[in-house]
Amino acid sequence: MDIKKAIKVVKEYGRILREKPIKNVQGRLISLLPYEKDTIKEAIKVELIYAGTAEPRDEKMIRTLKLAFLQLASFLPDGEVVPEFDVDDALASDDVCHNYYKYLDGSEKVSNHILEQTSVLVEELDEFCQDNGL
Repeated sequence: MDIKKAIKVVKEYGRILREKPIKNVQGRLISLLPYEKDTIKEAIKVELIYAGTAEPRDEKMIRTLKLAFLQLASFLPDGEVVPEFDVDDALASDDVCHNYYKYLDGSEKVSNHILEQTSVLVEELDEFCQDNGL
């Protein structure tokens, strides 16, 4: 991927991160992504090389790109994202306790999945940075 395309992809992805910041570890809808995860990963890597070889080296941009790379783990298939807990709905239900427990259980499962995927991305990013002197 050339740098112009990478900048376009990363800019569009960055807009999604700013507009839909993650507040909890319930996940983000993958349908929000403007490109496939692999395309975004490739674009971030291209920009990392560019930022890492620029003079002067832009450390803040490098950190921002690394964080954006890792945040890809929070984008899940839409059906797996746990919706925000709605207190009013829970209070209106016949079984508020189990309603809340079900929400917490779903949140824990998604959180664990995101953590596992982030670990995979950390390894991939570390290897990439080592291989490219970043």
